[in-house]
Amino acid sequence: MDKEFVENIEIELQNLERLIEEMDQIINKVKEEPDFIFIRAAGSIIHDFYCGVEKIFERIAYNVNNIIPHGEDWHAKLLLQMAQTQSGRNAVIDSELLQKLKEYLRFRHLFRNIYGFELRWARIKPLCLQLNDVFNELKTSIRKYLKEL
Repeated sequence: MDKEFVENIEIELQNLERLIEEMDQIINKVKEEPDFIFIRAAGSIIHDFYCGVEKIFERIAYNVNNIIPHGEDWHAKLLLQMAQTQSGRNAVIDSELLQKLKEYLRFRHLFRNIYGFELRWARIKPLCLQLNDVFNELKTSIRKYLKEL
């Protein structure tokens, strides 16, 4: 296994950890309906989180399988690819984590296609509150996968 490959994934996991810390700060400061600044900040963190997840998945797809999906729905295909056993590798994530990450992918798409003032706390609150748990599941899955290589 390429040492640089593993190091790059660990760097991305550290970056995701920093996002979790930022989200924790937002959640600890927000007691009721947050103002637009907190909503926009939380939306940005969720967006960045999924982008980081996708960077890890792209590295795995490229370095292990040499196959990165293409086409209009390549983001969804890449996520699905990570939940499937592929030639030369086991699944990176299980179906339960796949379903959770699909919600973050959907939000990332939404975030890129609306104005920030259109974000609603009711929509992003569950994603904010689950972020730490989803990250821990992801980190465990990725590290388990790397050990199996």
